[in-house]
Amino acid sequence: MNTDGLFTIHSVSIPVKINTPIHLVPFGDVHWDSPNHAEETWREFIDYWKPRRKNAYFLGMGDYLDGYSSSERNIVYSRSLHDSTLAREERETRKRVMRFCSQISWMKGRVLGIMGGNHYPEFSDGTTGDMMLANMLGTKYLGVCTALRVTLNANSNRSSIDIFAHHGRGGGTTAGGRMNAVEKLDRVAEADIYLMGHNHARGVLPLGQRLRLSVTRAGLKLVSRQQWIGRTGSFLKGYDPDSSSYVVDTAMPPASLGWISFRLKLTRVMTGKVRETAVDIRVEQ
Repeated sequence: MNTDGLFTIHSVSIPVKINTPIHLVPFGDVHWDSPNHAEETWREFIDYWKPRRKNAYFLGMGDYLDGYSSSERNIVYSRSLHDSTLAREERETRKRVMRFCSQISWMKGRVLGIMGGNHYPEFSDGTTGDMMLANMLGTKYLGVCTALRVTLNANSNRSSIDIFAHHGRGGGTTAGGRMNAVEKLDRVAEADIYLMGHNHARGVLPLGQRLRLSVTRAGLKLVSRQQWIGRTGSFLKGYDPDSSSYVVDTAMPPASLGWISFRLKLTRVMTGKVRETAVDIRVEQ
């Protein structure tokens, strides 16, 4: 698997009300233009979140289109094709990005960022289809790996969580194996939520509590915060009757179709005799 190898840091501030939850929804591995795209599950995702978008924020995890894989990019962009052929392919590919963007245009203004995957087209100006998608949605392109700080802000009351996300690596044939690569991200960075896509597995597990020293209004305090790890699901069918796929060819487990989401709520908690703000994180799916 080859990606653009780009790492970014990014911060966003979300206006909220105290004790009023919002939803964090990572989505990726859509493979929208693949013959095996799970259209029914994708439509279910849109039908569920579009009417709820007022209280939802989205994080793209990569692989929105099926083409191009790393090996396909090596062929198409090897300069073995005529310039006119490359120009025609770029025009058609940009149209596919635009058609996909039209499916999620209702997210505009509520996308925390768009990550890159290992399936993406490259354009003559040095940009990629994932960068184009981010630009059309009015958000930041985050590369294949990002450290993202999300601050919930209710006037003078605010608190943040940190997300460390990578498009993904590692396959795994067991439930534990598919989550191992995500768990190992805690050796790379300190975060509240660790996310990966790529292997089309779906699920969220509590990583455990992590002790931290925190300076509060009441002074120095030892606090414990729950950490989470998640694989963000897929919209690509592996086993479709009378249809060929690499999943069938290698006898891989079927993809776990769908998505995961978190509920974030800014709360006020008592620290000694002082009331502090904190973000409560709950898993929804």
